[in-house]
Amino acid sequence: MSNPNKLLPRFDLVVPVYNEEAGLPEFFARLDKLQLNCQPIFVDNASSDNSLALLKSYPNALVIEHAQNEGYGGSLTDGMAAGNSDYIVVIDADCEYPPENIPTLVAALESHSVVYASRFLDPMLEKAANMGFIKTTGNRLFSAAYNSLFNQNTTDLYTGCKGLQRSALKNINFEQKGFEHVTELAVKLAANGHTIFDIAIQYEPRATGSSKMRYIQDGAKFLKLLSHYYLLQRKGKLT
Repeated sequence: MSNPNKLLPRFDLVVPVYNEEAGLPEFFARLDKLQLNCQPIFVDNASSDNSLALLKSYPNALVIEHAQNEGYGGSLTDGMAAGNSDYIVVIDADCEYPPENIPTLVAALESHSVVYASRFLDPMLEKAANMGFIKTTGNRLFSAAYNSLFNQNTTDLYTGCKGLQRSALKNINFEQKGFEHVTELAVKLAANGHTIFDIAIQYEPRATGSSKMRYIQDGAKFLKLLSHYYLLQRKGKLT
């Protein structure tokens, strides 16, 4: 039987990794089963476990090694810059965002320059994910603030799974190294005239390891950064 995923456009698959030794075997297995037409680009952010060795064992992968922890944003920036395909997909290695949704994301990129995999677009999938009050409410508030300030309509600003046409990144310079990169990317895409298109995704809370985000502390940073970028936009200085 032919694999319909092979008919999709080729893309760069950017995967930031920090101490994901426990979950990488499952991620690899699920990725292999999909037989995607992609260039895997793994960015190891100075993991202290066996993640780097596992990444280097994956066939035909480009592995970027950070000698020191350069943050989530630093990993994504380097990973996206290392590829040359017209399409880019970003996904975490912990399988919270199931790799099986990647084909739908790539297909949507044929019609939309920016595609976000949303945990909140489908109420039934959101309920099944059971992400907790703080995580869910915080994301809704931040997404609403972003939408209001930058004329967007995304339901999941802080998703860890998204797709971009490489052309959407033209003339964008990234400065944020941590999770603030998520805010910077969304703001600068909007400033460049791109509209985020959401697709519903089934979310599976991680079974191994722990989240790298600190929701209260990072949330305060995100709101401050959103305000900062909004003021820059009003002054015509957002680049």
